[in-house]
Amino acid sequence: FQAEDGIRDVERSRGLGDVYKRQDMVNAIIEAFSIMDDVNTLEDFDQWARTVIKGGKLNKNDIDRTGALIRELEGVMTNSVLSGPKTPVRAIMGTSAATFLRPLSTALGAVIRYPFDGDAATLRSSLAAINGMIEAIPESFTLFRTKLNSYWKGDLATIKTRYSEFSRGDQNWELIRRWAEDSGRATAGDTAAFRLANIARNLNDSNFLTYSTKIMAATDDAFAYILGRAKMREKAMRRALELQEGGYKTPKITPELMRAYQDDFYAQIFDANGNIIDEATRFARREVTLTKELTGKFAKGLNDVFSSVPAARPFFLFARTGVNGLELTAKHTPGFNFLVKEFNDIAFASADNLGSLKKYGINSIEELQNAKALQTGRFAMGSAITFMAVQAWMSGRLTGNGPADRQKRQGWIDGGYIQRTIDLGGVR
Repeated sequence: FQAEDGIRDVERSRGLGDVYKRQDMVNAIIEAFSIMDDVNTLEDFDQWARTVIKGGKLNKNDIDRTGALIRELEGVMTNSVLSGPKTPVRAIMGTSAATFLRPLSTALGAVIRYPFDGDAATLRSSLAAINGMIEAIPESFTLFRTKLNSYWKGDLATIKTRYSEFSRGDQNWELIRRWAEDSGRATAGDTAAFRLANIARNLNDSNFLTYSTKIMAATDDAFAYILGRAKMREKAMRRALELQEGGYKTPKITPELMRAYQDDFYAQIFDANGNIIDEATRFARREVTLTKELTGKFAKGLNDVFSSVPAARPFFLFARTGVNGLELTAKHTPGFNFLVKEFNDIAFASADNLGSLKKYGINSIEELQNAKALQTGRFAMGSAITFMAVQAWMSGRLTGNGPADRQKRQGWIDGGYIQRTIDLGGVR
């Protein structure tokens, strides 16, 4: 009632333009009061608005929040670091390699393991997954363009990539604007902080300044679809083989039959909005996009450090990507693979203790067989490449930087040493 009296006073003194502005402000405040339990007075609302902008605690029992000013400046810093064209290109190359190598490694591992476990279903299902990936490429390009257009137009509120997690859909932003600029209750410092945050927010909304982030986000979405299609085809093949082995009279396994089965398994992989719900596929997506959450004491230490210094928080995403990249590399490297806890958990697991493997998306014997075959294939592939690289280095067909001593290194170069090259078939 006091607010309405104030509006009538403004109407008599300032005219209709200010009335409508004040009316919107009052409506916004009333809406804020209605959705927040701990805001009861205008002083509470002032404290809440300042906390949204600058960060801090709403009360002594509240958590320490990062303000919009810091978050938006974090976004500016991240986007500036990722502004080069090489970043999305490398992301596409790395994600595509990791994605398509999964079923290839699984097929190779299934072949190696077959004499010991006689599991032909894993081999056939992994080959079917490869075929499903290839067939999904045209549709994934369409999805990539659709997602990129959505990110470009700003239709989607949140953009998450391996390097950044940025949300532009803060529904309270207009309310904060009115409080900082029109209410008369904000201090000069509050208004300055809001305007600086608003400038950073507008920069983060610019397509020109954030094109790299949006390309990477659309890329991850496209490869998630490819992974989902591969899992659908894999499940369809396993189901068809189960029916044949069970004595059911089924038609010959043909591409048409596989597509029919694949459509039946769509609901097990994707929800109505196209989001992945299959745990194994979700884990695979996090692995190939290097976005797995870090675990263990090392990760907890990193999280504590970066959380205590909000301005450095964006670097945690870079650290997460780097650690995940090292882990994925170690899974392919002989000897180093045993340093990865996931590798050991899966390698020594059996059908009787699947409970400890749920965090890896393994909830069935079939998924465990796939995971074991994948690890075996990665070990074989990494061993072969490492062996070839060692042989090339020992025979002089693979060179690095040369000696660490600068004068000695220059002497080598003057003598005909060529740095950082590999000889393949007589071509350096």
